[in-house]
Amino acid sequence: MVEQPPRFVSVTPMKNEGPFVLEWVAHNLAIGIDRMVVMTNDCTDGTDALLQRLHDRGVLIHVDNNSARPSSPQKRAYKRFLRMDLARPRDWVVVIDADEHINVKAGDNTLQSLVEAVPDAHMISMTWRLFGNAGVVGYEDRFLSEQFRRAAPDHMPRPPQAWGFKTMFRRDLWNVIGVHRPKRPNVDSMADCHWYNGSGQPMPERYFTSSWRSARDSVGYDLVQVNHYALKSCESYLVKKVRGRAHHTGESLGLDYWNMMNHNAVEDRSIDAIADRKRDHFHELMSDPETARLHHQSCDLHRRQIAELLNTAEIRDLMRQMTAGQEGA
Repeated sequence: MVEQPPRFVSVTPMKNEGPFVLEWVAHNLAIGIDRMVVMTNDCTDGTDALLQRLHDRGVLIHVDNNSARPSSPQKRAYKRFLRMDLARPRDWVVVIDADEHINVKAGDNTLQSLVEAVPDAHMISMTWRLFGNAGVVGYEDRFLSEQFRRAAPDHMPRPPQAWGFKTMFRRDLWNVIGVHRPKRPNVDSMADCHWYNGSGQPMPERYFTSSWRSARDSVGYDLVQVNHYALKSCESYLVKKVRGRAHHTGESLGLDYWNMMNHNAVEDRSIDAIADRKRDHFHELMSDPETARLHHQSCDLHRRQIAELLNTAEIRDLMRQMTAGQEGA
């Protein structure tokens, strides 16, 4: 029997990302994700309904990840993904969140071109580039990649989050999925991992046992980076604050997180390389009337929640602080 070529299988926990789902799905299709697995929990904005519609259309696999237990939805999703055996041993597992867009700079800007550019790799860590709000105050139903083009510079070792990374890896190498990198190896040494950074350089030995972020000797953006749209517009950030960290319990967001993640030092349009391909996928997704209805419904709910939040003194104060000195505030 001829062995099937490795696939790219992504896994994503998700909560209340409705207005941004279709762009994210279209982006993943454009970079060559073969199988998207999205596990939703505690959604109130129609995210789960929209993803279920895409599931019914065969676009992706949507899994209900709700639970009465007070456990981390993210860890629960990763464990469930492994139990479902959705990735073959030699498939690439791509761990990616809803506010992260993988930006491949190699070849035709697909994941297949990325692994061809590093032919010895069995693991590739892709460093975040933090994208700020670029002075955008109001929410608009437009692609994030078109609205937010200001980002952190290449060299930004602080804060630690600036060089966080996400790691795609061959399924047979590790037993446990982590947020940034897999854990509990099935191999004996770093050499067995064939682990490379986003510039195609070998990762240092210490990463075999720990660390979730790049350092001066491991960072690299030449072949791939992850565009991290953690904030989006000021108005959308208000909704995120109320929701809290999507996959963590008991965490609050405010001005400190905004200031830590809001970096606009350089313009970065490199993700535009797949803009036409992504838009074609988006239009195909929206060609289904029910998908379009659910998308617009989530956008309308987002707008209504923003309006309601701005009626409270605490949120108005946060908005004033975020928009101080920004155009359009």
